[in-house]
Amino acid sequence: MKILFSLLLIVGFVPLRAETTIEHRSPASQPEKSSLDRFLQHTANILTRSTAAGGRVYFPVVAHNPNAGTSFGILPVWLVNDDEGGIRHILAPMFIYNPTLGPGFSGTYYYYPSEQDKVRVLVEKAAKSDYRLSGLYDGLFLSRFALLAEGNFEADGSNQFYGVGPQSAQSNQANYRLLERLARAEMGLFAGDWLLAGGWRFRRTQVGPSVYPSPRPIDPALETASFYSLPLVRIARDTRDLRYTPSKGSILEGFAEYSDPAWGSDFSYRRYGAQWRLYLPTSRKLTTVLHAQSEWINGTAPFSALVALGGAQSLRAFPEGRFQDRGAVFANVEERFTPYSFSAAGSLTEFQVAPFFEAGEVAPAPHAMQARLVQLVEGVAFRAVVKPTVVGKVEIGLGREGLGLFVGIDYPF
Repeated sequence: MKILFSLLLIVGFVPLRAETTIEHRSPASQPEKSSLDRFLQHTANILTRSTAAGGRVYFPVVAHNPNAGTSFGILPVWLVNDDEGGIRHILAPMFIYNPTLGPGFSGTYYYYPSEQDKVRVLVEKAAKSDYRLSGLYDGLFLSRFALLAEGNFEADGSNQFYGVGPQSAQSNQANYRLLERLARAEMGLFAGDWLLAGGWRFRRTQVGPSVYPSPRPIDPALETASFYSLPLVRIARDTRDLRYTPSKGSILEGFAEYSDPAWGSDFSYRRYGAQWRLYLPTSRKLTTVLHAQSEWINGTAPFSALVALGGAQSLRAFPEGRFQDRGAVFANVEERFTPYSFSAAGSLTEFQVAPFFEAGEVAPAPHAMQARLVQLVEGVAFRAVVKPTVVGKVEIGLGREGLGLFVGIDYPF
């Protein structure tokens, strides 16, 4: 039932525009509307309502999952602006039917108190198997303290396991249902550009059979329950101009996480990693973005806690968690091009096209990595960006196993 509503920020904001603002020119200097503009305006009359305080968008939903088949539904979305025209609230209830899960409901609420803060509440329930209740706060207070708090109570039957290692075969796919109970908090202190943070994560998981059809059932030996109590420390240097929609600057961070029975965990291992992101504006419309990360585990960890590649954040041609092992190295580059901007529900929205290239590999240890096992992905992303907080995206990647399509909120990095 994980169908993200944020396609509205790509498809919905465009029809909402009353007048396209190309390169911010005055109406007198704009050319005659193109066929695309006229089509979008006609679509707006049918699907949207726009006011000075925000707008409403009404979407038919058609989503396809290779395991669950095609889902159909309706998605009304409410957008509420602040006095300066920025998006302050997004409310999106969704009603959907899936042939495997039956009828379902999803409700998502985003609140942006400032350009440095984000609140998200999500409720989902399907007639069979899946449900979710999730809350997140990520922001700054008193200008110097960073705070992240999250809770997640979820059952998701769409998870897939292909085996461990960089050569796991696509034909080994086994579906499973994962029950997760998660609570985490992290607090940090800024000193100039530097951040030192500490936190704790509690997680309980239970692996069971899925209601989705599968080429083979999950190994019964993997149908286990696990508990994790994980203290964490993080250090970072952040020079980005904006937290959620950066266009210049960089962030370099490293972290270490510790799981041990002395803290209440069922497993003993150490997880550590680092990442680097660099944003280079080369012109008013073009930004080159570089990203590299590495993450490793020492000790004993079940497959549900291993490092993974694949999904919306890495190797965007592959499903979530396609490759798993004790460690991974990953890098990508994007060229974020802004061909035009437009007024949408009272907010200035930038439309971005971002071709990207990615390379990554999982391995049991750094010395075991081999160049021939690196997975390569090329693709393109289409995004609507309402600075300083909101990004809606549709991203398409091509890899060795075919195409991947991801729709969601926020940049992948």
